[in-house]
Formats: sequence, C-alpha cells, structure tokens
Amino acid sequence: MHLLRQKSLFSLRPVGASPRLSLVNTLVLLFLLGFQPVAGSPTAISPSIEPLSLGVYAHIRSTEMIKKMRPLREYLEKKLAAEGVFTRIRIRIFPTYDGAIRALTEGEVDFVRFGPVSYVLAKQSNPRIKLLAMESNDGKKWFNGVISVPSDSPVRSIDDLKGRRVAFGSKSSTTGRYLAQAALVKAGIRAHQLAAHAYLGRHDKVAFAVASKSYDAGATNENTYSKYAEKKGLRKILEFPCVTKPWVAREGLAARLFSALRSTLLSMKDESALETIKRSGLLAAEDSDYDLIREAMEASSEFYSKP
Repeated sequence: MHLLRQKSLFSLRPVGASPRLSLVNTLVLLFLLGFQPVAGSPTAISPSIEPLSLGVYAHIRSTEMIKKMRPLREYLEKKLAAEGVFTRIRIRIFPTYDGAIRALTEGEVDFVRFGPVSYVLAKQSNPRIKLLAMESNDGKKWFNGVISVPSDSPVRSIDDLKGRRVAFGSKSSTTGRYLAQAALVKAGIRAHQLAAHAYLGRHDKVAFAVASKSYDAGATNENTYSKYAEKKGLRKILEFPCVTKPWVAREGLAARLFSALRSTLLSMKDESALETIKRSGLLAAEDSDYDLIREAMEASSEFYSKP
C-alpha cells in the first residue's frame, strides 16, 4: 500500500490515486468526522424550487403584458421566498377570457388575476376554486366602468344612444359588457334599439374604435379611458361602479402555498409591483363581495330581449 502524502485534511489522498477517488475518500472521511456543510458551500443542499403559474388575460397587447408583469413576478418570487416558498413563477397570458376561465377551473394554472365576471363564471363552473384577495382602489373594493364617446360627439348622455353604434369589449368582460349593458337596460335601451353593436375584445380596441368614430360610443374600464381620453379625444357620458379584480387559486392548491400566496398579496407594498396592476394594494375578499356582479349579469340578460 502506498504511503500517504498529507499536506492538509483536504489534500489527503493515496500517492498515485486519481483525483476522483481522492474526492470520494475525502467526503467519506469528512462524514465520519461529523462534518456539516455550511450554506453556500458546494456540498450544501439548495432549497427545492416549486414552479407556480399565474394566469392573466391580455387587455392590452401580449408583448406589453409580458413587460408589464415582470416587476410583479419578481416581487412575488422574492416575497414568497421569505415565506419559505422558493419558486419560479411562469406568467401565462390568455387572449380570451374564456381561455383563462377554463385554465383555472381545470387546474392548468395555479392562480389567476381575473375580472369579476370571470370569477363569477369560474365559480359557477368549479365551486372549489378559492379567493386569495381582491385589489384595493385607494382602500375601496370598487372602481368605475365608463361609457365614452368622441369628444366632439353630440351624444351627451346614455339616453342619446338609441339609434347609435356601440362597442363593447369581450363577451365575458365585466365593465366592457355586463355592467355597461345593465346600465343600458336601466336606461330603457335594448340591443334592437341600437343601430349596431359589436364585441371587440380588449379595452384598448374599444377606445381606438370610438376615437376613430367607427363606433359612436364604447364601454371600457376607467384606467383605459384615462389612458386614452386626452390623447385620443374621448369624453365620458356615464360612470358605473364595479367591484375590483379578484385573485383566485385553483382547486387543490396546497394549503401552505395558498397561505403563503395570500399573505404575500395582502402585504404587497412594492411600488413597482403595484404599478403593474394600477392599484394601491390588495384586501381580504369574500365571495359575497361579488354579489353586485351577479345582479348586474342577471339584469344585462334583458339587453337582448324585446318588448
């Protein structure tokens, strides 16, 4: 047997032995001596990464959404790590509301940022989904939807929309369809009393269509209206209240992940992350907070009825 060359504990190996064999012998010796690796050392065990997916739908162009969501994604990953959940969050952007609803109810995404109507429809489809939180609009659980017209339009109120062309958002949109149509019904206006109407999808498309006078009026959320009102020449003729957006977890999400997500969302203070969603924070949510939406959906069902 060869003699041992000993310079230090970490250079201990038989003369002529391969470096690989030397490493094995060293590790065995360290184990026998009770050596424990320190955090950050090559032999320390890294925490396991648990991938999570966040679903959002594109109310603006997908390329803008990806860029817009980055600060929020980074914030969530950092704060979840502080809660003991080490994760990489994948942002999934859905071009349609229906696609996002289906992905949540079928468990294809772990949690979502939804519109209120999408939550109500998803809850009907799968009652086991769970609210994580709802967004805060300066401490309130509501904001406004808007019906706007070109700034030089002769239309002054919702009553003037009979015989006009009206643009809506998606067929599953809260402010872009259901609440706007409920407001029209309340004003005594049904679909057959309009010259034309159409569902254009994203809110920005509605704003552009009204600004170009392709339509006489259009329904959007207040953020979209505020973004384009001055630069595109829009004027609001009606505001109506809407409950803020819910954040919702899929059925079966592990309890510790649900708890960590909810805690992270409710404590969100980071300005960059909040700028992503254009809100001042998040609040505790109850299913009953969305009863207003259920009532509006029922009222809007009369939009296509005739006397």
